[in-house]
Amino acid sequence: MRLVELINHTFSNKFEEKLLHEISANGILKNVEPDKILLEIRREIKFIPIIISGIVKVKRRDGKGNGIFIHYLEKNQTSAIALNYALENKISEIRLEAMTEVTYVAIPVKAVNSWFNKYKTWREFYNTLNQQQTSFLIQTINSLAFTKLEEKVTDYLKYTAKVTKRKVVEIKHFDIARDLKVSREAISRTLKKLETQGIVTLNRNKIILNF
Repeated sequence: MRLVELINHTFSNKFEEKLLHEISANGILKNVEPDKILLEIRREIKFIPIIISGIVKVKRRDGKGNGIFIHYLEKNQTSAIALNYALENKISEIRLEAMTEVTYVAIPVKAVNSWFNKYKTWREFYNTLNQQQTSFLIQTINSLAFTKLEEKVTDYLKYTAKVTKRKVVEIKHFDIARDLKVSREAISRTLKKLETQGIVTLNRNKIILNF
């Protein structure tokens, strides 16, 4: 499917015809494998990715150069945080990392920034994403500060299962530990406890959710 056909098929119910044309004219269709980086911390933001398919993990710096998991990007979404940095001509303080195979359209920042003045649907699209993703960021901060580890792990697994639409989460203990900023040993102990409680079933690099 050509880019223009893909854009029209994906976004015709979201954006007006002129904006669809601009996305097709300015965008570059890209595919990446799992674990590949779409946008890196401390890098100039040259393009904004709009996700066509797949799941992207969003992380933010913790003040020590490490990434803290914030939320996922799904189909028909982009990163409002990356847009904010681009609008202010700042380097990226977030990492966008493919969790699955991802297809996306890369739009040059200059083109994207011009759409805020030209297209109401783009402003509405951004405002909706900004509200949702700001809420995720606040939840992450509250979780880090106030939530017990069992609840953090359970919420993380629930969210991942919801996004992937699967009750089996294929992930290593190390990756959960890295996302939640705790030790791998602490994650392993917590998962064992959740398994004892019947909440999850553990297999090699797989966690089956029993809720």
